[in-house]
Amino acid sequence: MLYLENTEENRRIQSVIATMAIEDMYLPEDFIKEMIKVSKGEKTSEELRQEVIKTYAGR
Repeated sequence: MLYLENTEENRRIQSVIATMAIEDMYLPEDFIKEMIKVSKGEKTSEELRQEVIKTYAGR
């Protein structure tokens, strides 16, 4: 289980996770960790988007 510090950025991530779960779309923990990297500025959202495209484009 992944625990997040109670910060504004993490509350936004938790909101995304909850919204996806309402639609029966559960995010894997490794993807959530990548979202955290984006929120911390360690990675851009475009970098994450490109990684997702690369991973799932061939399926």
